[in-house]
Parts: sequence; structure tokens; C-alpha cells
Amino acid sequence: MLHLVYRFRPTAKARADLPGFWRWIADRQLWFYADLDMVLATKWFTVTIGDDVHCLEHHVTFADEAEWGRYRREIGARSGDPEWEKRRTSQDEWYDIIDARILTDPKIPIPLPTLQRSTPVTGSAALVTRSRLLLDRARFVTLATSGPSGPWSSTVNYVVLADPLRLLWYSLREAQHSRNITVCPQVSGSLFLSGLTGTEAPSGIPIDGAQFTGSCREVTAAELPAAHQYYYETNFPDPGVRADWMLPLAEFQGEGPRRFYRLDIDRWWLYDAQRWTEDKHDSRIEVRTADLAQ
Repeated sequence: MLHLVYRFRPTAKARADLPGFWRWIADRQLWFYADLDMVLATKWFTVTIGDDVHCLEHHVTFADEAEWGRYRREIGARSGDPEWEKRRTSQDEWYDIIDARILTDPKIPIPLPTLQRSTPVTGSAALVTRSRLLLDRARFVTLATSGPSGPWSSTVNYVVLADPLRLLWYSLREAQHSRNITVCPQVSGSLFLSGLTGTEAPSGIPIDGAQFTGSCREVTAAELPAAHQYYYETNFPDPGVRADWMLPLAEFQGEGPRRFYRLDIDRWWLYDAQRWTEDKHDSRIEVRTADLAQ
């Protein structure tokens, strides 16, 4: 993996309006990286100790140098659009770039020491903990559907419904995956996290992922108000940010262009990180969905 790392210092305007600053960061995260499929993950950190305390550090992860090069070419192409470039350079109102650097992962995984516990977390309990971390933090899932035109994959921004395990999101009614779901509700999907460290890195490996199968359907009119409220409150816990992103209920009713969808997960598999450290076999471990109910 290759990681592009920036450090930003908030401007006087940002420090005077921190809620506005963080709303701008959240908005930028969504529009700037839209459709940049070569970006595998992004992370934001606040420096709390050390030089330039309270500055921001932003990590952008790519599979390799070739993908980073493809990213640079795409950003260069988008900069030719005056409106897009004007929006990008509005960042100068909010932060100054301190420096930038490139990090790469070691050529082989480096196992980290295992914490000594009086009652070690192993087997099912460890797999459930890993699964919940993925569900809570991945936020985006690659959804595989099929329909009259054949197979299709898409990425949706979900929230988790527990006991039984379900995912909830909204999409345009005319999106390919939405049309496919009306024809064939059986779907599969995958999600992953990268840059994991410490006890969150399974067997010392900095990535983790899961795959699943399930059945998907449109949320009914009776279920809609509760689904609408739960999705926005869970996805945007800050009321100010939520107000900026929340679409009215009418968008999801009648002739409105969007619908909420619910995916009931029936089977769930985790990446077998321990097996990889032993013989480099890329395999999966099935985890009972009943054990993932929170």
C-alpha cells in the first residue's frame, strides 16, 4: 500500500468557526473523492502532542504507485473544470498545507506482539469483535447485484441495524443496483478497512475485510419515517452536519427520486488473517450472524 500524507494548519477563519470548519471538511470528503476508485481509504487525524499541535493530518491510501499516478492524472484533468477548481481552491480559506509525504507498507506483514490477557480473546469472540469493528467503521459497502443486463457492483453508504443483522441505505430509484434489487433481491457484498494498528490489526496485518450474502428490499411506506430518522441520526450524529445533509421525507415517497433499502444479511465471512501469516493462503472464516447482533 502507498499512503499520501498531508498536514494542514487551520486558518484564523477555521479557528473562529470550528463547527463550520468541520462541516466543510465533511462536505469536501464526499465531493472531492467521488468516483475516485483508485483511492482505497482516507483518514483524518488531529495532532494533540508534538509539533504544530491542533493541526490536521490527512492520509489517502492507494494500492501502489501506479494508482497514485492515476489519481494525480485524474485530479489534473478535473482541475480543467473552472467550477471544480474553484471549489477545490476554497480550501485556502480553511487551512494551509504545512507539508506532504509518501509512506509505503513494509514488503511483508510485520506481526505485532499479542497482548497478554488473563482470559485471552480467541475463536468466536475475537471474530465477532473484528466483525463489529468492520461494520461500525467501514461505512461504505461494495454491493453486488444482478438483473436483466447482468451482474453489477456499486458502493453505498450504509448504517447498521442489529438483531437481526441488517444494513440500511438510500439510493436513486433509477440506479442500476436499485433496479436490479426489484428484479432479484438476492445480493452479496464486501467491506474492508486498511491502516489498522495495535489490537485492531488481525494477527498483526493492517487490513481486515468481510464478505456476506443476503436479501434486499425497498423499505415500506410504514417503515420509512423510522428508517429516515435512524439513518440520518446514525450517519450524522452532529445536528449541524445532519441538517446540511438530511433530505426531506418527500424525496423517498411517491414519485420522489430516492428510496431507502434494507439488506438482511444471512451469511458472513471474515478474512482469515491468521492463516495468511502461516501459509499465505487467502481464505475466509464464516461467522454466525446471530453472534453479530448488538
